[in-house]
Amino acid sequence: MRLKDILKGVIASYPKWADSLEISGVTDNSRQVRRGYLFIAVKGHTQDGRCFIKDAIGKGASAIVAEEDFGSFKGVANILVPDSRATMAVIGDNFYHHPSRKLKVIGITGTNGKTTITYILESILKAAGCEPGVIGTINYRWKGNFIPAKNTTPGCLDLQNMLAQMVSQGVKAVVAEVSSHSLDQGRIGKIHFDAAIFTNITSDHLDYHKTTLRYFQAKKKIFNHLKAGGFAILNNDDRKVASLKKSLKKKVLTFGVKENSDFSATAVDLSISGTTFKINTPTGAYPVKTSLIGTHNVSNILASVAAAYALGISREEIVKGIESVKMVPGRLEAVDVGQAFKVFVDFAHTEDALYNILSLLRPLATRRIVTVFGCGGNRDVTKRPAMGRVACRFSDHVIITSDNPRFEDPRVIAGEIESGVKGTFSNYDIVIDRRKAIEKALKLAAEDDIVVIAGKGHETYQIIGNEVVPFDDREIAAQILKDNPTPYQCKGGD
Repeated sequence: MRLKDILKGVIASYPKWADSLEISGVTDNSRQVRRGYLFIAVKGHTQDGRCFIKDAIGKGASAIVAEEDFGSFKGVANILVPDSRATMAVIGDNFYHHPSRKLKVIGITGTNGKTTITYILESILKAAGCEPGVIGTINYRWKGNFIPAKNTTPGCLDLQNMLAQMVSQGVKAVVAEVSSHSLDQGRIGKIHFDAAIFTNITSDHLDYHKTTLRYFQAKKKIFNHLKAGGFAILNNDDRKVASLKKSLKKKVLTFGVKENSDFSATAVDLSISGTTFKINTPTGAYPVKTSLIGTHNVSNILASVAAAYALGISREEIVKGIESVKMVPGRLEAVDVGQAFKVFVDFAHTEDALYNILSLLRPLATRRIVTVFGCGGNRDVTKRPAMGRVACRFSDHVIITSDNPRFEDPRVIAGEIESGVKGTFSNYDIVIDRRKAIEKALKLAAEDDIVVIAGKGHETYQIIGNEVVPFDDREIAAQILKDNPTPYQCKGGD
């Protein structure tokens, strides 16, 4: 592609001779540079791309985008711009031929619920005969392609590249989780949405955003990316999110379990095996049943229905899609090897998410709830004591353990969790080794108890310092149960 076409819409200073330069690839990662590439020097959160300009040139870059003059190199086009990050968004959209214009795109932001909504909407789109693609926390997937997710939302150029691949392979609609980091860092670029969902806002990622206000302001930027005629879909049960109705100059749809909304639920019947309720919509009401459990999943389904409505999907296709979702990986995912009690693994890693699952299970439990959880290192520390209080309030016994400690001492993290419960609750232990903590919880459990292993959900690893160690809560729990059938009171065990 000619450099002139790649730079369409960019304010830049560069030599005229470079207009006809053929560019074979674009990247902001010097390690990916090949001969004929354009390298964009962007200052990141931890590294500065300007430090790698000479590396990129040495690998054959034909053009360099930077904010400051970096010297003259034979055969290399110097492209000076006022903002490299903003320029990268335009370049990515141009180079990959504006893929979001050729797709129906639904963006989902908020503290909780994003991943579950992607699974529900993916199922609804399939039921409607619309080939879906998904960008999310667990993976990026479309038409048999499965790419493990490094970030909830990929970098700007990687995201445009994936969308372009989806277009070429016949994908018609994409459901994308949109993180606050990606919105703050401009990773969404020039991608625009037909519908954008804001699920809720609670304390999270304050290690990065510093304040809840800045976190909220980053999240609401998603609505700057709506296409003309696109829908903003707001959770009416979240006061902060619902307040956006007054300021948004967009088409707005609301959903809510508690508040009167465009999409609401009545006759909700919750059980340990599933949920039934009636969905009320602007065009009528209809019943639905789902294998997903809990009021928070009723809310996730309502958000998904609102988005499907915005895309013009029929009631019958919506119901079929909802009822086809049997589970979402790591979201109250059951571990069952025949034991006489329930074991659930969940990704809950915020106070609100832990509250949602434990307050749901509390009235459904016929006996005790035993909860295992920890908090990630080098992340928001303010949620640690609050999560401890929620766990101890709704559980009969809590085992505080390690999560992904990263570069923090897991004992210090556990102490900060304990600071929220010490002197008020006594129904907890601290077992730093996560495997031993899970084993202790399973040994404590008796017939009809519920064991909740929270914090990591779908993750298949534990991050300790620079090491990424294989660790899957689901596999660990299942193996412990299989290796020790007698103490775990298996139904019909030998």
